Amino acid sequence: MHAILKKKYGQNFLIDKNILHKISNLIPKKNLNIIEIGPGDGRLTEYIINFKPKKFELIEIDTDLIPILKSKFYEYKNVIITNADILNHQISSKVDLIISNLPYNISSQILVKICKMNYKPENLILMFQKEFAQRLMDKKLNSINSLVNCNYRVISNFNVSKNSFKPIPKVESTVLSFTLLKKALLNINEVDKFIEFKRNLFSHKRKTLKNLLRNHSFDKEKYDLSKRVEHISLKELLDIFREINI
Repeated sequence: MHAILKKKYGQNFLIDKNILHKISNLIPKKNLNIIEIGPGDGRLTEYIINFKPKKFELIEIDTDLIPILKSKFYEYKNVIITNADILNHQISSKVDLIISNLPYNISSQILVKICKMNYKPENLILMFQKEFAQRLMDKKLNSINSLVNCNYRVISNFNVSKNSFKPIPKVESTVLSFTLLKKALLNINEVDKFIEFKRNLFSHKRKTLKNLLRNHSFDKEKYDLSKRVEHISLKELLDIFREINI
């Protein structure tokens, strides 16, 4: 059986065995509960299997790829193959690790979904478009890293050439690792309000905080409101958010 790639799913299969090996070697230990998002035809899956997951769920949106995955992994009792859109799929059981060569068109949405989970995975190993990965690693605040950094410590591992994929995409990629903070900077009941708050600020990021927050009541003497939101610290952003939302 051969996979027919579908543009609507943003499918670019990773075929470089060296990169597949390097990604799987980032898995911290054996016997984990693992989810792989978008396994495609199961090439990375074959390497992850070697780490003997306790439970291993493959979540694949493309119905045509399900028979390929089932034929490859039918003998593994710990493998569960789910035909679903990850953005609509309810992750109910405890997960130790999420690993994926993410569809780049939904990278941000998947990260938001993970950050909104009540029981977040201890580790994430995710591949992104290089430009998006740089935004996550940026020392300046932006709309996506301000949320992710409330929950995870992020490390850039290595870049991946576009020639490692079939079909060859137009962009280079980067593999990042995420480790859950011992204590999240946001409480779970604050997440939705914080997402709305920071989205409003970053959608007008060229304006100063003084202009953006002029209609809000908080101790404005404590902060340098002449700055733009990208130039303050995450702690300051959270402090302002909490003062406004008390």
